Amino acid sequence: MLLSLVIPFFNSEKKSKRLLETLAKIKQKDVEFVLINDGSTDGTYGLLKQFKASLLESNVALIDQDNRGPGGARNSGLKIAKGKYVWFVDSDDDITLESIDIVRENANSDYDFIDFNIEKSKELLNSMDLEAGEYIVTDDSRIKLLQKFGRISSKAVSRKLLIENNIFYPEYCVYEDNPLRFIYPFFVRKFLKVQAIGYIHHLEFESITRSKPSLRTYDRLYTAIYGLEAGLKLATNSEEVRVLEEKFIEKYMIESAMKFYSIKPSRYWLTTWRVMKQYRSLEKRFNIKIKPFDAIEASRFHPKVKSYLKIQWALSHSIRTDQTRYFDNIRKKTWNL
Repeated sequence: MLLSLVIPFFNSEKKSKRLLETLAKIKQKDVEFVLINDGSTDGTYGLLKQFKASLLESNVALIDQDNRGPGGARNSGLKIAKGKYVWFVDSDDDITLESIDIVRENANSDYDFIDFNIEKSKELLNSMDLEAGEYIVTDDSRIKLLQKFGRISSKAVSRKLLIENNIFYPEYCVYEDNPLRFIYPFFVRKFLKVQAIGYIHHLEFESITRSKPSLRTYDRLYTAIYGLEAGLKLATNSEEVRVLEEKFIEKYMIESAMKFYSIKPSRYWLTTWRVMKQYRSLEKRFNIKIKPFDAIEASRFHPKVKSYLKIQWALSHSIRTDQTRYFDNIRKKTWNL
């Protein structure tokens, strides 16, 4: 089997028809579809059963499970996938047929992953910011891969690499891709970056990660910790640790603060202070050397936004108590743990 397309579905009845139409056009026997209904409460499961019944000549595996989040669904799919490569696709997005041909053409080269460009709102996105070509990863060049790994969704990844190294997603959370950027680069030895568009990212449907803040927004905190803990166990030198720390500060503190961004005083300010207070606890726990102000200054945001973040950091010192239980209780409530 060449390629396993692993696709989680959660209440996707209305937003997944475009992708299913694309899958129906794939006739090659060396491509399988691993579809996971992750506890949907709408008509998603019925739609998937109908889709499987309509493609008797194709390789379609259908899993129905209780809701464990997109990471839990992908893990279930990965465990039964048979392809040399695995591609994790979101049900409201799409892939190109050309990309499958490219994977097939390069299958004998044993790349750890093949990375495609992304089409987003009719614009081209190269999430790795690399020129097309083959890349060999050495211990000396791993820093660059940690910095430029890009998005998981644009990559067909070696199933052997994932299974043999026990690399799975965190479950019962969203933002489940974030931790893997801390982990994958340590196992990659060779990859191919291609110029072709392989993944089409659509924005017309509401998403947890694009909608207004909710209780599940706090999952980005959990997944950032998950990634840092795993990455630090794999890091072999101080430079790798530094990059992991930079990535953690960005994912845990800066991006979270921006998710709750509010110029005028609001309840979001208190949330930001709680996050920053908890970051200070984690800073001690993981012995993070980078200073928060330096990280803010090095961020991609406008100077006015950087000033806002620095002000919030100063104000966050008004929170005196540890916030671990507060955030743990939110996650337990959100996912019924």
